[in-house]
Amino acid sequence: MSIFTDIKKGLYRYEEPNGGWVATVKDAPALLKAAEKARDAGVKDFDVFSPFPIHGLEKAMGLSRSWIPFFSLCGGIFGATFAFASMTLIDVFSWTIIHGGKPAWPWPAYIPITFELMVLFTAFFTLGTTLYLGRLGKISRRPLVNSVTSDGFAIWIGGNLSKQEVENMLQGSAIMIQEVPRK
Repeated sequence: MSIFTDIKKGLYRYEEPNGGWVATVKDAPALLKAAEKARDAGVKDFDVFSPFPIHGLEKAMGLSRSWIPFFSLCGGIFGATFAFASMTLIDVFSWTIIHGGKPAWPWPAYIPITFELMVLFTAFFTLGTTLYLGRLGKISRRPLVNSVTSDGFAIWIGGNLSKQEVENMLQGSAIMIQEVPRK
């Protein structure tokens, strides 16, 4: 198995909830417990919704490490290489000007620009990867539960589970369970 198949397999792409059940919970600790219960029950199709980031939620959901830092590193390496190579090509090969006893290849002068372009390309790659892997930028999404974008917490559980199975799995931590229609 090559590293590229691992990368393809490990990339997280957000899928819209399609069918299943959405359970509203009262607070962040209850959402963490509900995510752990869904993961321990072997449910593969589930997602959580929170108005703010919750520490440890990705571990409770059983998610693998994000690939965003890897692509950010690739962007930084690309930016630094691009900056250093382009200045070298211009300064040494295309437009050689030697004056005042300076060397033909003044590489220490390239370091500030190399650093700046490394940071810029890292930011671009990070933003692009986040938008692509999270499928962000789609403005026609509607929240499954209206309060989830301001002060509510919810967990969506997909698959072919009945309402009774979802209630048994969450064991009283859910305030309300609603069905999500299939699209």
